Amino acid sequence: MADADPQQPTRSTERGTRPAPRRDAQRTRAAILAAAQECFSQRGYLETRVRDITAAAGVNPALVSRYFGSKEKLFEAALANLLDVTMLIDGPRAAFGEAMVALLGGNPRIRTNPLPMMLRASADAGARAITTRLLTQAILEPLTLWFGPAEGESRAARFMLLGAGLTLYREVYPLAPLTELDAGTRQWLVSAFQSLAD
Repeated sequence: MADADPQQPTRSTERGTRPAPRRDAQRTRAAILAAAQECFSQRGYLETRVRDITAAAGVNPALVSRYFGSKEKLFEAALANLLDVTMLIDGPRAAFGEAMVALLGGNPRIRTNPLPMMLRASADAGARAITTRLLTQAILEPLTLWFGPAEGESRAARFMLLGAGLTLYREVYPLAPLTELDAGTRQWLVSAFQSLAD
């Protein structure tokens, strides 16, 4: 029988000593985050229990405390993971409007949009404070710099207003004219988003 890896823990069994299964902490943490994003987006912060998240992730509820500490800290990590400003500003400035409509006006099932999660968390003061802080740090401030000194902060705020409104009426309270964008509405949105970057 080959020697066991000295770096890997072993356990005894009736058939001898064999390596203990390694826990993949990174994969477990990612599974919990993904399940939290889905649950918080669908049910909201107050209606989501830690057990709902861990059941969706297929992990032991104790692992939330181990990796995140609390439901509130898990909410913060899950939301921070979704607030990636680079996907908003990585492309060419001249194509900003098209890119934003493709991102926010496309199929909402293709990607996880942070806005439903944020909107459904607004009833809880703690989750609302976390959301406001993360939005300011991760979206408003970087967009302000990207839009530039001429009305950068106002443009960033207008972008957030337009994006939130579109998401609210497409995903949270779906209105028929916005669930499938007609050509006129789509072009209006492209122009509105593009005007912020020009």
